Amino acid sequence: MDTEETLIKCGIELIRNGLTWGNSGNISIRSESDTFLISASGTHLGSLQSNDIIRCNIFDEMHEGSRTPSMETGFHRGIYQVCSESNAIIHSQPFYSTLVSCSDMEIRTDFLPEAMAYLPSVVRVPYYHAGSLELAAAITRQASTTQVLLLNNHGVVCRGSSLDEALLKTQTLELCCKLLVTSRTAQLDLNYLGNEVLEDFQHQLQNRQQPAEPEHH
Repeated sequence: MDTEETLIKCGIELIRNGLTWGNSGNISIRSESDTFLISASGTHLGSLQSNDIIRCNIFDEMHEGSRTPSMETGFHRGIYQVCSESNAIIHSQPFYSTLVSCSDMEIRTDFLPEAMAYLPSVVRVPYYHAGSLELAAAITRQASTTQVLLLNNHGVVCRGSSLDEALLKTQTLELCCKLLVTSRTAQLDLNYLGNEVLEDFQHQLQNRQQPAEPEHH
């Protein structure tokens, strides 16, 4: 599957799962060492066509075609510049994650194994206007510290080695935020496991992901 088709499929999944709406959100994928593809400005992610996908340069502001790339292209470019291991970025506005982004609720993930696995850290970014140079700079500064950013009063940015990975992180964060909001509404205290358990879990997870040493006979 080529990169354009991958973006189109991802856009459909985001809309189908209620992770973004209307013309909100933008997605991109690294296509070559110095370029990336991103959804055009004002597009509906659930109905992307080939001409809605714009090729941009990672190291300057050049882009191909007559259409304008997303207004948030600046932070996509910044992330690709500082995170060489990341090949895909999703900026979305899922209901519960966006609700939490508009509050001062603390985001903890040490209550669910999947959350601890896929969201080792969630970092908040202060509010700046959408599409502004200030927002792009703030996201770029934080991008190397985490794969999941909660933009105050704005939404979510998740990056990964693929669009599938970035989508999984987006979905996991939305579930966590739904649980956090619902538990507060129900006045139900979650049983947080604590930083020691979180760190031990992530340490064991990393060990299991390491390739096994070859046996010597």
